Amino acid sequence: MNVFESYTQGINPIPKNHLAWPLYGNGVSSLGKNGKPVERPVPDFADDELLMRVDAASMCFTDVKEISQGESHPRLTGRDLMKDPIVPGHELSMTVIGVGKNLSEKYRIGDRYTMQPDVWVDGKSIPFCFGMDGGYRQYARIGKEILDGDAGNYLIPVTKDIPYAAAAITEPWACVEASYRAEYRDQLRNQGAVWIVGCEKSREGYSPDTLFKSAAPASVVISNIPEDLKAKLMEICANANIAIVEKAFVKVFESEDMFDDVLSLDCSASQITQMSAKLCKGGVHAFFGGEDAGMIEIDLGRLHYDDGFFVGSQSLDLLEGYTQTPPRVELLSGGKMLIVGAGGPMGRMHLQRALEAKNGPSLIIASEVTNERFEALKDFYCPLAKTHNKELIVVNPKDKPDEYASVMQRVMDAGGFDDIEIMITIVPVISDVLSYAGKHCVVNLFAGLKRGITMQVNKQLIQGPKQVRFIGHSGSALEDQIAVVDKMLTGELKPELSVAAVGGMMQIADGIQAMIDWKYPGKVVIYPHVLDFPITAMHEFKEKMPEVYTSLGDGKTWTKKSEEIFLDTELG
Repeated sequence: MNVFESYTQGINPIPKNHLAWPLYGNGVSSLGKNGKPVERPVPDFADDELLMRVDAASMCFTDVKEISQGESHPRLTGRDLMKDPIVPGHELSMTVIGVGKNLSEKYRIGDRYTMQPDVWVDGKSIPFCFGMDGGYRQYARIGKEILDGDAGNYLIPVTKDIPYAAAAITEPWACVEASYRAEYRDQLRNQGAVWIVGCEKSREGYSPDTLFKSAAPASVVISNIPEDLKAKLMEICANANIAIVEKAFVKVFESEDMFDDVLSLDCSASQITQMSAKLCKGGVHAFFGGEDAGMIEIDLGRLHYDDGFFVGSQSLDLLEGYTQTPPRVELLSGGKMLIVGAGGPMGRMHLQRALEAKNGPSLIIASEVTNERFEALKDFYCPLAKTHNKELIVVNPKDKPDEYASVMQRVMDAGGFDDIEIMITIVPVISDVLSYAGKHCVVNLFAGLKRGITMQVNKQLIQGPKQVRFIGHSGSALEDQIAVVDKMLTGELKPELSVAAVGGMMQIADGIQAMIDWKYPGKVVIYPHVLDFPITAMHEFKEKMPEVYTSLGDGKTWTKKSEEIFLDTELG
């Protein structure tokens, strides 16, 4: 039995101590002690607990934000990291090496798992890396909060034929998958709060009948709406026992009231901008108007993190504001897709998913301004596109503006993009690409911008004939990651294709710095039980470990065989 085979069985002796990378403040210099991990006792485990060995930890920009911000991170506010440090890391693959006696019928030594880190217990979020120590360590105790949380068991089993790196990367892949699985309402929120706002220019003849038949809110607030609509709403609410009150716009805006649905009737762009601030999480803002233009300001951070949705119509039927263009999150089959910032780790995942999708887009434009990432996209993904009979064009608008303009003109001549995926946080660039949106285009603001960062958008894009829809999504849920694991187990998805570099336990701080410096186009994966191995890109294995290099897949990608050779050689 070689070193790797012994390791996979999980039967090696459990040491007394292990290494971990606690965060004691903000910045990479506050990770560990003097640039190195600290030694801690291996956790004990009780009768209802497991002891897990961390086999692979994939690095994420959430980790970068956590480490860079320290106690100023919203999830760590009020925590004294010097006295109570936290271990970052939430994308991981683990093996069971210790089973409490009450769990012996369900778990066995050697069983392998990944996990969904967004753990909830009794309605409280305690993420694995914020609420409890994360994956930048060699061993972890897993207790009831993970094994029996609000969503069930946050451990997700994987088979032994899956690379450790692939299992670890299912979490970021779940974030990608979640953005295509999100659900947006096409009617009022049942038992929700509604605010309907008019103005001097509001048209007469608005019909609320079908809107209130589709769902019954708990309360309705009206401000300056036409008298005929007011009379209809009063009658509907009286018959349905719905609380309705009339308030001046300024009074509502100055109050603490928040709404699940906001309907603006022929209102000005500045009014619409103000109203959007009153949306609850998961709220819908519906614009109604004619052909009048106007630049509204959309809070991109709230759109991304609070699951807001903007709809609109020129109709007088209020339900049509919700139903004229049904919500769509999946890529349009046979459509035209643009990925802005495609060369980063998450952009590459969106691109791979689009190329591998059986009913995905037929034309994909991948935009990237960093030369190294631009070349890496062409080298790897153009052959993959041919394999899946998709047309992929990689463009660099910064260094090759004429070529970029030509490609964009071709798309506009064909009606514009059906899907635009945004992987960057540069507002002027985001605003510019909106000019290439086609009819019914879905713009996915996947990159997380801070709340309060706004972008001006012509309201006609939303309420007019184009009916453009903006969506945003943050994180993933247990069911999203299970769906990704299922795809991986059936061979439909190979997360290991996202690996750009690997390293050992001593190099975690180096890996974080490499991410800050945007050094690698894909994911950096750490193998915690490889003690000391400098962060190494795939092409660098040609000189460093030729046997690993020759085992790489098409496009010089990490494979199960590569991982086996690497671990068999490097495990202490």
